[in-house]
Amino acid sequence: MVIWSAERDRQAAERERQAAERDRLFAERDRQADERARQADERARQADEQTRQMKEAMRLSSEKVDAQLERTDAQLARSEATLQEAREQLARTENAVERTTNAVNALTGKWSNFVVGLVLPATKKMFQERGFDVENIFKGAQSKAKDAEMEIDILAVNGEYVIAIEIKSTLGLDDVNDHLERLANFKKAFKIYADRNVIGAVAGIVINEGVDRYAYRKGLFVIGESGDTVRILNDDKFVPRYF
Repeated sequence: MVIWSAERDRQAAERERQAAERDRLFAERDRQADERARQADERARQADEQTRQMKEAMRLSSEKVDAQLERTDAQLARSEATLQEAREQLARTENAVERTTNAVNALTGKWSNFVVGLVLPATKKMFQERGFDVENIFKGAQSKAKDAEMEIDILAVNGEYVIAIEIKSTLGLDDVNDHLERLANFKKAFKIYADRNVIGAVAGIVINEGVDRYAYRKGLFVIGESGDTVRILNDDKFVPRYF
């Protein structure tokens, strides 16, 4: 029991570390984007100042125009150098943002695959215990139907029901609302199941506060972590919504 608890704590700590790393990467991307915007504002300010100086030069008396033009030429040369440097800095910033975005996407993809890997093998047993005798399970079901394009992470099917499961590493309120919208259009997207009762479920390793209760009230099954596997969190009084 102590070994099992220690392993669970280790796994939880690792998930927290990975979540913190993801947050750090997001924060770094935002910081880089803010810096790029600041640099763009500074370049615009410099351009405005250069324009003002050029207009001032045109107002000078004719005997001072040549001297002023020489100074203006020098300023333009410096401005061009500054602008070139700014372009180079912008290119470096964009490359850094792209690398950070790719790192975040890779980390998110790994997490998503990890969570799907937990839910998929437990799906049949979980729903059989709730009275749904699942016959077939499909991963990543896609529809290209007009006005109803969608992807369902896991579909569990039998002759009477289709259970559409949305899986997130961190389940938020927007994820639940997005899935409710998919479920509303499910039969338009997957016409082969038009005669079935469609049931929705959402799953997450981390579930934001209150999101599980919200999904419950909306008639969705909620799947969460339980040791080294997952389980349905809804109580025995829960009645699913049919779409």
